[in-house]
Amino acid sequence: MFVERSLFKKILLWLDSPHILIIKGARRAGKTTLLKFIEEHLKKQGRKTAFLPVDQYLFEPYFKTPQLFERYLRQEGLLGGERLYLFLDEVQYLSDPGLFLKILYDRLSPELKIIVSGSSSLEISRTKEFLTGRKVEFILERFSFLEFLWAVFPKELWKEAPFNSWDEIQEIFALYQKQLKECFVDYVTWGGYPEVVLTSLREQKETILREILSTYLQKDVAGFLNVGNISAFNHLVRILASQIGSLLNKSELADTLKIRFETVSRYLDILEGTFIFHLIRPYFSNVRKELSKNPKVYARDFGIIYFSLRRIFDAYEEVSGHEVENFVFRELMEQFSLEDIYFYRTRSGAEIDFLVFQEKIILLECKFRNQIRIPKIFSNFEERHFEKETLKIIITKDRLEKLEETYFIPAYLFPLISLKSLL
Repeated sequence: MFVERSLFKKILLWLDSPHILIIKGARRAGKTTLLKFIEEHLKKQGRKTAFLPVDQYLFEPYFKTPQLFERYLRQEGLLGGERLYLFLDEVQYLSDPGLFLKILYDRLSPELKIIVSGSSSLEISRTKEFLTGRKVEFILERFSFLEFLWAVFPKELWKEAPFNSWDEIQEIFALYQKQLKECFVDYVTWGGYPEVVLTSLREQKETILREILSTYLQKDVAGFLNVGNISAFNHLVRILASQIGSLLNKSELADTLKIRFETVSRYLDILEGTFIFHLIRPYFSNVRKELSKNPKVYARDFGIIYFSLRRIFDAYEEVSGHEVENFVFRELMEQFSLEDIYFYRTRSGAEIDFLVFQEKIILLECKFRNQIRIPKIFSNFEERHFEKETLKIIITKDRLEKLEETYFIPAYLFPLISLKSLL
């Protein structure tokens, strides 16, 4: 079964531009499948294409230099005449991907359109200065909750989401509450790796997840990124998975793992650069304070949490507040740029889980229950930052309601609502 990715429509807008298109994402997030889907789309339009998996053909002579590669393309009859759409999968395996792509672009554009994928933001961006003004980057995440729904509870309705109409959300709540809860439990247990989602048996899900993440640790981390202390790195992954939504203290992590502070920083950079975890920063009006305060940690996919902690939820009521908070973070990523997402914490320890900066500031708090009062910190924040309007959202267990200027939204309905329509 193929699930059309939401990113596909965004990429379509750039297929006729001269830019190199770079699709980044975690190992086994579906990048190769997406590239082949784009290629098939172009073939149906009568466009000329070529697809090369770099990791499989890395030792071919034509990958030694861009000049040799150009000669290979010409000898194969791929260049000349109509434009060639060239797909290079796993491009980070090239010894110097940024320079290689720059030279191809400068020599062959516009007769060559380059579309590449890679599993590591760190390696692809290593020589990104070569590609300034020449590239457009996209990040392919594992399945979002909407993509998950298309796969396991297929209805044409989900392809119209997220919805702008509050009335439509209320109708979906009335019709599909039970099924959405079941899907939510499955998603926050196993995550969104496509192969895991499309496998029904628990034992197979476990095996696939273990294979994906073990390969990541052995091939990408130990081999490709040259991490020497794999034991400490693995332990760090487990610690982070157990501290979702918590403040991160690098000094404490260094003491716990018995490694240097600088090593912890490097490992965290690797985990962010390979799309395993993400750290969000606290909001301060003073940027220097913002950069100095401890961030909060979230997993980019729930499969990482399961792989580390083996935690399974059998019912909606069993899901913990930490998983709900991580779920909300994961879905915020679908609608907003990561650079616009913060959290807010006062000196006394009062906290707003998420702030999203748009034309209004979205104040979002996760309260996985139904009897909820509007948090006092919402009004405190507005008093301190009166210069900008706010949109207030509280994530609940089952309560769906708009009360004055505050929206109460059940966790399983949150991804179905276009937050920009509420602004």
